[in-house]
This record gives sequence, C-alpha cells and structure tokens, in this order.
Amino acid sequence: MKNMPEIPLLLQKLGLSEKETAVFLGLVKIGPSTVSEIADEAKITRTHVYELANSLQQKGLLTQMETKGVRRYEALDHAGLLAFISQKQKELHELGKSFTLATNQFNALRKGGKLKTKVRFFEGVKGIESIYHEIKHDLKGQPSAYEVSTIFSPGRVEALIPGWLEMELYIDEPGMKKRGIVADTPFTLKYLKKMKSSKNTHAYKIWPKSTDEFPTDTICWWNKITLIDLVDYPSGIIIEDPAIVQSFKMWFEFIWQKLS
Repeated sequence: MKNMPEIPLLLQKLGLSEKETAVFLGLVKIGPSTVSEIADEAKITRTHVYELANSLQQKGLLTQMETKGVRRYEALDHAGLLAFISQKQKELHELGKSFTLATNQFNALRKGGKLKTKVRFFEGVKGIESIYHEIKHDLKGQPSAYEVSTIFSPGRVEALIPGWLEMELYIDEPGMKKRGIVADTPFTLKYLKKMKSSKNTHAYKIWPKSTDEFPTDTICWWNKITLIDLVDYPSGIIIEDPAIVQSFKMWFEFIWQKLS
C-alpha cells in the first residue's frame, strides 16, 4: 500500500539499532527460536545475537524461555508492541512532569547559577485559553499536594469567555490546594457553588464591592505567575521567576489575613 511506513524504520524510530531491528523482525517471522536460529534468519553472528537479544530483552521487547535446557527467545507480538509503546508514552509523560518540577534546578546550572526571568506574552481569547490549559497541564497528576493562589473576578472571566465553567477552564486538578481572593459579583456565587462540589481543597475570601472589581485574573503556581487582562484587549503574560513568585505569595498572604 502506498504511503505505508516501513516496519524497520518504525522500529528504529522506537530506538532500535539496525541489527536489533533485524533480530526482532527475524523472531517475528520464525517465532520462538534459539540463538543459532536467530543468527541464521538475521544473518548475524551468534556471538553478536547474544548481545543484541540481551539488549532487546532489557528494553522489554523480547522474552526468554527455557525448555529442557534449550533457551529460546520470543519477540512481542503486535498487541504487545502497542502496549510497550503506550507504557513508554506514560514514562515520558512522567519524565516530562519531573523535568518541569526541576525547572529551577536546571536553570540554576546555566550562567554560573544565575536564573534568568522568563516572560511569555499571549493575545486574544484563544491566547487566554492557552494560559489556562498550560496551568492545568502543569498541575495534572502531580505526586504530592501543592498550592495554587489566585486573585480574580469570576464575573469578568465569564464576560470575556462565556461558559468558561462549562468548558472546564477553571483550575481544579487532583491533589491541589487552592486559595482564592474573589471579587463580589453575581456570578461569583455560581463559581463558588461549582468549587464546593470539587474533591480538592478550595478556600476563598471575598474582596468587598466597595474596593472595585479586579481587572485581571492573577494565578500563581510553582515558580510561575500569570496576569490576564480581563477588561481591555484580552491578553496575558506568564512570568517564571522565583523571586517574583515569592513576592506575590507574601502580598497574597498579607491580604488573605486581612480579609474576614
């Protein structure tokens, strides 16, 4: 069939060398086999087959069995190969989260340990939505509890992105502890009711009407903070800087203690 990818190329993209691919496909063709049988099929010396089979077995692509003193190897079938790829995807996802958690340590290695502030800009409603999606992605499936702090007006988010609660753009990921200072608006009651149904820890304090309504949505998580303009042209920034985040947390804690 046209445009069908070649299996050897797919296996090499999976990380197999050319000779590992030859051994694996040789076993797929002839079934459970001895080293000698694999060597004949793959046209590789027996000594090298031992090394390749051991490497493939360590990667989880071959199994080994022994019957009456005769050792044979068997390659994963198609379903097993798909399961193998799925497991690798999960491992890479977990690795990605670990690297995200190690952002500060990684950046500290650069330029004599000096951290460089990272600022990214977003524009339009789609840009704002991408900020919320990034926060949710960062927080998804974390191994331990973590805190998210936010100061915003639920009513102004609704005015900018109608139906955002139904679209699940709000931040409510497993294991999180969230504290929010929210403006007193008619829509705030609907938002708080939604958060009460969450399995996670949510605590809120109301910003009084007499002090006006927040024009931005400010969210702080890990070493990041975002400020989203909810009033004028929809836009926002994400800042990655431990010092700036620490300052915000100090301000937030002071305001939190002052509010009843």
